[in-house]
Formats: sequence, C-alpha cells, structure tokens
Amino acid sequence: MGGAARLSVPLRLWPHPYEIARLRGVPAGLPQLAVAGPPVALVVGNGEVSLLAPTETVTALAELVEVREPGWRAITLDAVLPLDTVGVLARACAALAEIGVPVTVFASHGTDQLLVPAGQLGRAVAALSQAGFGETPLRREDASPPPGSAAGAGHHPHVGRRLGKR
Repeated sequence: MGGAARLSVPLRLWPHPYEIARLRGVPAGLPQLAVAGPPVALVVGNGEVSLLAPTETVTALAELVEVREPGWRAITLDAVLPLDTVGVLARACAALAEIGVPVTVFASHGTDQLLVPAGQLGRAVAALSQAGFGETPLRREDASPPPGSAAGAGHHPHVGRRLGKR
C-alpha cells in the first residue's frame, strides 16, 4: 500500500437515497444536475446502460428504467488524488470487505464514490474510519448550493485541495 497508507482522506456522506438502475437506452437528456450536488454516473457500454444516482434522478427517467435496485447510500472519498496514486480505493474496499459490506464504486476525474447498502451505512463508515478515512469531521451535504453561490457556478466548494504522495 506504500503511499496510500499515509494518506488521510476525508469522507463526505450524501444524505440522498441512491439507486442503481439499468436503462433501456441512453437518455436524450438528463434531469437538471448541479456540479456541487450529489454524484451521478451514467455508464454506457458492453451492451448496457446503467445509472447510479439519487432516487429522484432515477425516478425522473422512469420511462427508460428497466431494473431498479434501491436502498443505497453514497460516500465520497473527498480528496482530489493524483491519478497515479495507488491503493487508496483498494484500502477502502478491503475495509468494507472485511466486515461483509457490499460496495459499488464509481469515479469522477478527481474523486471516488462508494455506494453501500443504506442499512449498513453506519458499519461502513465505522470500518472506513478504522482504516484511516474520515479523520476530518464527516460532512453531510445538501443537494443544491445556495442560489448565486460559487458552488452553483461550476466551482466545487470542498475540492480545492490535492493530496499528494507523501
């Protein structure tokens, strides 16, 4: 695990219930999304279209939904890590595997998102904390920034820091 073991990565717990859905096709458009809002992933390829998103986003695309798997919560590893950082995500997944908590992962350019069953969220956060994640206070974020704020203008309010290899 080399450099990953020395990184302290804060967690962000999103308050929204999440779903993992299989869609019948690629949506012509997505519901209104906020850059500073909860993470959403649309995965297209290998013969399928999947959406990992808050329940309200999945509901807005109901006419395309073939299968819905509700009951998930999202945790963001809330630090922008260099793309060549090794072992951080593996350490998080190993901590959850040790206690038998399933995890689905997706990533943006700068952060990793973990989806865990809502009923096991407390155990998941405790295991991640034990593994060295979340040393800073866990932030519970609202979906939308205040109107006119910098966050609403395409700036993410909490991702100004980069964690490098130490």
